[in-house]
Amino acid sequence: MIPSTGMAVEPRIHRPADYYSGPSPARVLPSWVSSGCGAASVLVLVIVFAGGAYLAHGGFTELMDLVFGMTMGDLRGMYTKDVTAAQKKSLDDEIETLRTNMRGEKITVQSLQPLLKDIQKVSGDKKVDAREVERLLAEAKKINSRAKKK
Repeated sequence: MIPSTGMAVEPRIHRPADYYSGPSPARVLPSWVSSGCGAASVLVLVIVFAGGAYLAHGGFTELMDLVFGMTMGDLRGMYTKDVTAAQKKSLDDEIETLRTNMRGEKITVQSLQPLLKDIQKVSGDKKVDAREVERLLAEAKKINSRAKKK
């Protein structure tokens, strides 16, 4: 009972069926939105699976080749004055040999991990000095020395 009015109030009990038996709420979005979102999700799934198939059948090697090409371009701009022309040429030649070995499947992509970590370390400060070039060169030679002879 409500004391101020003197009227008795029945507590309303909401049952799950009450929700579904009532009128439908007004539509907020147009009906084509659900079809468009479904089509977009199917398209994303197709792209993901196609990308996975590409990478599994040699695409990852091509991607790593591209990464090394771009990385060496970036490193060339980071050389300090103490890096000699002979060191630059030697590193470029060794990386080119590494890329050729990778494309020819003479080395595995997994074997490149130590070199990639070294490149990340030496390029972190945006400067590559002669000592760091020698470090990269030694790692690249080590990887190339393990290349399969075909």
